[in-house]
Amino acid sequence: MILIDSKQDISSLGIITASFLIGIGVFQVPAGILAAKYSPKKIAISGIMILSVASFLSGLVTELFQMVVLRFLVGVGMALFFGPSVILISTYLGKGSEGLGMGILNSAHSLGGIIGLFGWIIIAQIVGWRASLMISGILGIISGLFLIHGLRQKKHQQDKDKNYRQPHHILYNDLKPPDQNHKEQKIHQQDFKVKLSDLKLVLINKSMIIVGLSLLGVQIGWNLVSTFIVLFLKNNLHVDPSFAGLIGGLALIFNVIFAPIFGRIYDRTTKIHNSNRGSLLLLLCGIFISVNIVFFSLENTYIIVLSIVMIGIFASGGFVIPYTKAREISLLKLKQPHYETLAVSFVNGLSLLGAFWVPLLFSNIVKYFDYPVAWLVGGVLTLIFIIPIVKLKI
Repeated sequence: MILIDSKQDISSLGIITASFLIGIGVFQVPAGILAAKYSPKKIAISGIMILSVASFLSGLVTELFQMVVLRFLVGVGMALFFGPSVILISTYLGKGSEGLGMGILNSAHSLGGIIGLFGWIIIAQIVGWRASLMISGILGIISGLFLIHGLRQKKHQQDKDKNYRQPHHILYNDLKPPDQNHKEQKIHQQDFKVKLSDLKLVLINKSMIIVGLSLLGVQIGWNLVSTFIVLFLKNNLHVDPSFAGLIGGLALIFNVIFAPIFGRIYDRTTKIHNSNRGSLLLLLCGIFISVNIVFFSLENTYIIVLSIVMIGIFASGGFVIPYTKAREISLLKLKQPHYETLAVSFVNGLSLLGAFWVPLLFSNIVKYFDYPVAWLVGGVLTLIFIIPIVKLKI
């Protein structure tokens, strides 16, 4: 609708998507550093507010350049939110459920995508795409304000508890709940110092880069499907736009269902010491994503629907496993618990920033060679970046 209203072609969609990927990619590492220094909760809330304001302003744009800038800011906001949110949910669920935690978070993101996709279509048809973007921005701002209020209330309660703390028996520390012990033993955020040597240890680690490249492969496939599949169905296969949107949303629907399942499978397969099953599971997911993207080039609606379902299922594992792996490398291999957010943000940033050129390449291949060639190239690129995961030793 945006392209039609602004009279732009598919190349403009590629530019807008690339701008978003640059924003979310470039700011992943700063988000991880800020979370280590100032608390994941505060950085996550800041991210929500930035992306919500940018979404609201997107409904007021009058030219392509303004939309490109605002999509960049939406990416920045999502970068500040994502890494900290991974750590918060993983910490809440506890050790041994890291994969499940990541699966639940991934499922929640996809559920939000489904609500946004179909809700956006309905609202956009009734009041226009501008109003729909402004409404989503307002809802995000309200959510952010509620979170800020909740954070202040919690801090006020903690300060109140400190003032009225009662003396405890000598055995209190041994008998109180483990999670309370954990909270009191944590180093305060304000006492933590960012060290360049520790940052380099995380950012140039070979295992971390391999995980980031594997996630890049998954990201390439997912972004191509989510960005171009509806246009492909509408323009090449002449599918009704509303029905094309429903077909495109199938990947999100199956991602919601299977992300927690893959998270639990990963938790169980990695319980064996020195097991490489998690990496093999990721490779399997990547192969399925790649092959099914190639199937799009057959231009058969029934095959495409089945392929979208398969991509939605296996992309669940393709996202859950790398994020969980990155956190494990930071905690177990590098012994850097403060930088677990940075580790997750780094691999996410590498995948998103590394994929910014793919929509541009894809849209130009479509322009000069048509969709079948573009889908074939997209499937091959997806597989190329996932293959290095076989070298991972953790």
